[in-house]
Amino acid sequence: MSTKLAKQTLNLLNDTKKTNNDKDTSKKLKLPKINKGIRKVKHEMRYGRHKKTNLLQKEKKRHENPLDQLYQEELSAEERLKRNVQLLQSALKASEVEKSIYRDVIKEAKSKRGKKWSSEVDGSEGDAAYNSD
Repeated sequence: MSTKLAKQTLNLLNDTKKTNNDKDTSKKLKLPKINKGIRKVKHEMRYGRHKKTNLLQKEKKRHENPLDQLYQEELSAEERLKRNVQLLQSALKASEVEKSIYRDVIKEAKSKRGKKWSSEVDGSEGDAAYNSD
């Protein structure tokens, strides 16, 4: 029985060494022989599409009529201006409380002005230029 166990253990030890070597060699990947290796490939995969789309857009712009492009820019500028004006008007619009306070202040200012003018008109009867007629 002991010889049988010894053979099994030797076989297992010998087999594991072979399988370990095979696994190690199969896992290793060779890098492509370029300047920066796999980094360059990854960069191209990640950002290459953006370069292509940018180049296509530049080609389209080159073939377009420049007057049409200018007209589109003017329209977009007008639309932006209208939108900004609407936003500012809505943001700067006074609330009802502010409007009522403003009305009260204006009324008080007018009443003070009215009293001042009325007193001056009443006091102007003693003026020599007014009585000269």
